Amino acid sequence: MKTKIYEHRSGLKVVPDGIISDVEKIIWNINPILTKKSVTSIKEAVRDKLEKEGWTGEYRLDATSRITISSYLKGIGLCFQTGNVGRIYADLLKLQTLYTKGNITAGIILIPQIKTAKELGSNMANYELLIRELPIFSQVITMPIVVIGFDGTEAE
Repeated sequence: MKTKIYEHRSGLKVVPDGIISDVEKIIWNINPILTKKSVTSIKEAVRDKLEKEGWTGEYRLDATSRITISSYLKGIGLCFQTGNVGRIYADLLKLQTLYTKGNITAGIILIPQIKTAKELGSNMANYELLIRELPIFSQVITMPIVVIGFDGTEAE
């Protein structure tokens, strides 16, 4: 799949280049047939490949809670969002909480671009919406973030 990158609060300066390129390569090497039923297989493929690169599985925000982000590696938190548009704000809060607590130095959000999101489901979170709205929350979301939008529509 193809990717686009957006940074919030100098995310590209904080997240090591090697981590960004590894995550992009994982996305580039997945070429699914996009349907509403393929979300699970895409998530599983990305999760498996991330873990082979040293990323954790789900990472808890707190030992007393079951709230998690998708993955963690070397001070970078990662959220892979393929759900309802409202869930992206939860991911931002989770990453910001980990950042404020000093558990991470930056975050990565993997999210479908709008054309891919429409193929995968209805009212799905998407790259274009996130990058348009993220600056609105710059006084609240103070951490560096790299947003990686993926597009699988041209692979079909």
